[in-house]
Amino acid sequence: MADQNPMGGLRVVPIDLPAAQAEILRGELLGWLAGIEEDLGSGQLPDPSVDAREADAFRRLLAALDRREIALPDEEAREAMSRAAEGYDDASGYERVVAVHDAHHALLSLLG
Repeated sequence: MADQNPMGGLRVVPIDLPAAQAEILRGELLGWLAGIEEDLGSGQLPDPSVDAREADAFRRLLAALDRREIALPDEEAREAMSRAAEGYDDASGYERVVAVHDAHHALLSLLG
């Protein structure tokens, strides 16, 4: 398979999300960023440089949402967003919610 980016440079791609999703992401990113900044201010982090890079990644994602385009690849942003999404899923009980939803609707479909 051919390399999609053989020169290894950045390419800018559009962010085409519904306005509601963009607003959700903006709110989540701002919240995560505020949490990181609070943690950085505490002076209690084992490796503040890791958290500072994550904060920078969230800032880039916020700016990309505002511009409606993003420079890729951005591995740090992908990793930060992946950790945040996984943390959100764990905290919200996403797997349980989906399983309950599916069970409810399976029974409803039997009830006609």
